[in-house]
Amino acid sequence: MKEAGKDIWEKKCVGRFSHWYNKQHNRNYICERAEAHFTELKSKPRWDFVGYEPDNPEEWIGIEVKEPDIGRETSISFAFWRRLCSDLSKGLPGKGIQGEFEISLPPALILRGERHRFLEAFSQVLIDEQSGWKICETKDVGPDVWSKFPKWPAQRSNADEWDEWGRDRPSKLELTKISDSGCKVSVVTSPVIFFDVKEEHDKALNEVFKVNNDHMHSDRQLELATKKGASKTILLLAGIGVDEDLTKDFVRNLDRRLISHIDGIYLVDMGDKDSVVKMS
Repeated sequence: MKEAGKDIWEKKCVGRFSHWYNKQHNRNYICERAEAHFTELKSKPRWDFVGYEPDNPEEWIGIEVKEPDIGRETSISFAFWRRLCSDLSKGLPGKGIQGEFEISLPPALILRGERHRFLEAFSQVLIDEQSGWKICETKDVGPDVWSKFPKWPAQRSNADEWDEWGRDRPSKLELTKISDSGCKVSVVTSPVIFFDVKEEHDKALNEVFKVNNDHMHSDRQLELATKKGASKTILLLAGIGVDEDLTKDFVRNLDRRLISHIDGIYLVDMGDKDSVVKMS
């Protein structure tokens, strides 16, 4: 990421976090670059931000922002499906559809000029299938979507599917009903195989925490904040489509020596979900 883009990304991240943190803890923190708050830090090793309340600037927190380098293609696909589900859900209430549904492992999908047509096809499938659909029941609606939207992608058939589909069958789209109330469709797993996601997450997060002689790692940066007088140190993991459970599991199993100067780790969703979740 170019320096200007990185600066905007980090400021957006810390802005989302401070808004959430202030609301959660009834505080009034504002944040600025560490070198702006402590001008003597310019051109010196440092952490990213200082957070303080205007009526008590002497008590401050040190904040470091890291973006786990998780594959952009994965993140973009996940964000795409999340927006798609959001648009779909907005149009459901007037169509007599009742219940909440979750999609897991959706296929990669390209909708050039076909978004509205796809949403209409998907809505009609829900209308056709909703009768008798029990809570916790999962249905593969991929073939039903394909029958109404011929540009739905295909996947290689299993051996027992050749008689019905031949070599290729409509890609699966597994939908689970989780509630009889409400009117919503959401995606809960990014569109790649789980173990690929886990390996990708672990590799990216290792880069955030590992000791590297070429770069100052997160714990060392926030140690500098502690020595400067920070009352608390916080590491923000900023990303789109970063899996909360995988990240929390990774942080829980970290060698404590790698985070000995970090008081709190938070995952900040930089997509349209706009959420902050405490990891430790």
